[in-house]
Amino acid sequence: MGVLYAEGGKIMCKEYVEIYIPQEYFDTGIAQNRGASIETLGVLYIREFKKGNPEEIKLLDMPVITEFMVYNKHTDTINVRGKNVECMALEYPPNSYIVHQTLPKGREIANAFLDSVLAGKLPKTLNYSKLIDIWWTNLQISGVSYKVPSKIFEMILASIYRNPHNVKERYGQLYGRQENPNGYDYTTENVRQVVKDLSTFSGMIFEDIGTMITSGINNSATNVEEPVSPLEKIIHY
Repeated sequence: MGVLYAEGGKIMCKEYVEIYIPQEYFDTGIAQNRGASIETLGVLYIREFKKGNPEEIKLLDMPVITEFMVYNKHTDTINVRGKNVECMALEYPPNSYIVHQTLPKGREIANAFLDSVLAGKLPKTLNYSKLIDIWWTNLQISGVSYKVPSKIFEMILASIYRNPHNVKERYGQLYGRQENPNGYDYTTENVRQVVKDLSTFSGMIFEDIGTMITSGINNSATNVEEPVSPLEKIIHY
């Protein structure tokens, strides 16, 4: 990114910039405030200010847990692709040290990103078609291989990302029906919510059977058709 440059093993900024960490990251433990630094998943937002004038907000795509230096900060609400995002804004004067140039490797780096995916907590302003590329970038940087084909990752993303008008339907189905999909009109659910919405049987063998039965009763009352899994067919047989 043009506003940043490397020097002496550090990533610096040419102009005054602000980096925005979604408040949701702190709420879910993806970001940790260490006082002099903040440890967070590096999928963030950044804005350069040229001669005091704010430029367009851009995506800072560093999909690993990284430690950002803290000089000054404030709370802010930014608008990205029509969505308001509550953030902690980190302020960086010109030629400030932002983050170390060397990114960490290890299983915990890959696991942190996986946890974010399964919790449905990646920023809601990422293009759906780019998610798999971001995930592979995380694995390459962390030096981890789950030894499974890409389609497994794609299936996980397809399950987490839902049609905002009907969460029982995958967003990919809506995406495929559109002539010119924009890739941003989705909602996300965590694994537990996905299983609950999938079917009563799936929910009952997952966890929290009381909530899952309640969901099944609601589905029956509203005549929602539930898919039948192969395991359920075997049990019925």
